[in-house]
Amino acid sequence: MKSLRIPSWLKTLLFASIGVSLLYFAFKGVDLKAVGQEMGSAKLEWIGLSMLVGLGAVVSRGMRWKLVLDSMGYRSTSWRTSYAIGIGYLINMVFPRAGEVARATALRRSDKIPVDVLLGTIIVERLIDLIIVSILLGITLILTYPELQKLLASTQGSESAANEGGIPWLWIALALGLLAAWLLRKRFFKTSLGQRVQSFLRGLSQGFTSIVRLDKPWTYLGHTVFIWASYFVMIYVCFFAMPATESIQIDQSLFVMMAASLGIVVPVPGGVGAYHYLVAKALEVLAVPYPEGLAFATLVHASQTIMLMATGVIGFIGLSRFKND
Repeated sequence: MKSLRIPSWLKTLLFASIGVSLLYFAFKGVDLKAVGQEMGSAKLEWIGLSMLVGLGAVVSRGMRWKLVLDSMGYRSTSWRTSYAIGIGYLINMVFPRAGEVARATALRRSDKIPVDVLLGTIIVERLIDLIIVSILLGITLILTYPELQKLLASTQGSESAANEGGIPWLWIALALGLLAAWLLRKRFFKTSLGQRVQSFLRGLSQGFTSIVRLDKPWTYLGHTVFIWASYFVMIYVCFFAMPATESIQIDQSLFVMMAASLGIVVPVPGGVGAYHYLVAKALEVLAVPYPEGLAFATLVHASQTIMLMATGVIGFIGLSRFKND
């Protein structure tokens, strides 16, 4: 019996529909004219600075990826890895979670590096990002715990909803799922899907090994710090663009950054809707009125979208000169 496969176009339509629904929910009942006026009064030089910092983060991420590939014996350039990352960001804006595959495919065409190896390095990179996000979430929890409680309460309808005992059941379900996967692992790895998973895991293992055996581990760490510091600065400088947000403190901006990160994680094109709602709600917790917070979220999201679209277009143009199929 053949498994049911959902067409890519249908997945894209579904994710886009979810994004539009979230966007409608975020703007429901809000005076759009007031939001537009707030955005119109923004100091665009701060937004421009944020976009430049974002471009620097993309290039730094490309240079960091090159370090990993060098340690595995593959040769590329920082420009080509940065171009491929830009392509990945652009694809992710249209097809959520497809950007990683597009990024690997783009670099395979220009540098003839096996896709499974490239995907392995990308997954490791994402795991490192996840670790950093977890650390930042922990720091945010310590520094802004009262604000976080208010955010959870406001997004779930009541403060009691944030404290209900649903989480233990989630851990129980996760534990049972892992147990079932362990018991059925031998049978699974004999299937065609299991063999593909094994191939992927080998690429992942190579990616981890490459991190451990880096020729320049401190340079890799420096790029990692720079990338995440850039993400923080991208949000922080934008606060100075609007009167409603210019008094936000550094620890509070970390709180908003985490809300923005959670909005981007939602599998909809570009985090549309989820980003706007969570950032506006986070700012509301910090005493910024919801309409002004929504104007800030819309402006920042739009500027980052334009910046990422630009990196994608530049990436396609840059790598088009290096196709080696």
